[in-house]
Amino acid sequence: MAFLPMGKTILGSLFKKESTVAYPFAPLPKDPLVRGHVGFEIDTCIFCGICQNKCPTGAITVDKESQRWEIARFQCILCGECVSSCPKDCLQMHPTLTPSSDERTTDVVTLNA
Repeated sequence: MAFLPMGKTILGSLFKKESTVAYPFAPLPKDPLVRGHVGFEIDTCIFCGICQNKCPTGAITVDKESQRWEIARFQCILCGECVSSCPKDCLQMHPTLTPSSDERTTDVVTLNA
C-alpha cells in the first residue's frame, strides 16, 4: 500500500514543468533585482570625490591630483549611493555580475592626460 502514494507522485512529476535549471547546459535566468557591479567612465569624471564621501563602506578612493579613481570590489556592497550622487553621471550600475575571483582586487582607473 505504501507504493501507491509514491506512484502518484512519480506520475504527477512526469507531466509537470521542471522546477530547476540544468545549469551547466542552460543559462541561469537573470534576476531584475540584481545590481551587478559599478561601472566607471573616466572621460566624464571631474574627480570631485562626492562618490567617495557617499560610500558607506569606504570602498571608493578618489585622488584629484593624480587623476586616480579606485574601488575595492570586496568592500563594495552595491548600494548605489555613489551612482545616485555623481554629478556627472560617470558611474553606472551594470546588470552583469563581476567575475568570481579568489584574490582581493582593486579596480584602478587613471586618467592619462
